[in-house]
Amino acid sequence: METYGFDKLSVRKLTTALEPDTTTQVHVLEGKQKEGGPTAFDLTGLSKEAVKVFAGNVEYYLARKGTGSVAANFGLLDVPVEIEQEILGLIKMAEGIDGFGDETEPPYMAAVAEAEDLYGEPVAFAMVAGSFNRDGFSLATKNDEDFTPEAGEYVYNAISRKVKIDTNEKTVKVLRAFGTEAVTKMKTAVLGDDTPPSGGGE
Repeated sequence: METYGFDKLSVRKLTTALEPDTTTQVHVLEGKQKEGGPTAFDLTGLSKEAVKVFAGNVEYYLARKGTGSVAANFGLLDVPVEIEQEILGLIKMAEGIDGFGDETEPPYMAAVAEAEDLYGEPVAFAMVAGSFNRDGFSLATKNDEDFTPEAGEYVYNAISRKVKIDTNEKTVKVLRAFGTEAVTKMKTAVLGDDTPPSGGGE
């Protein structure tokens, strides 16, 4: 099944027990001015490289269970500073100043990327646990060409987490949902209730 468009990315911090941290809010990037938006999503590592086992000089068994090293490459445009500081675990030095160093530690996050299929039905992928990183930034001089903003590149490295949907509880790295009801159910299971925390959270 192929998907088209990428209209929304929702992320939320997880606790050390890999449960949604309900003291924090769900951050939604959906293309609103000055609130950031997603431009690209490339999910890899879903299939484990098959390994052939030989016995009696023949291909006796194919080891193929599980996933590979699951990661998602995101193109995100104009991510608000506060959200970037949170997902990258930056060191907050003072108002308007943050840093990268030995104490930089991205928190565990859950992320849900939403798109649609060829017929306009909602489709979503959920990375149930993992962390974001951004390897670098670049600066370039202005020139005579029209300015076109470029998305920043963020990588999400996924780990396994036990998730319960209805009565079914499994340890997974990625979930996929089809249709409005299923997408909503999956988002709730992965991100928790999206009611804003009292006091605004962090």
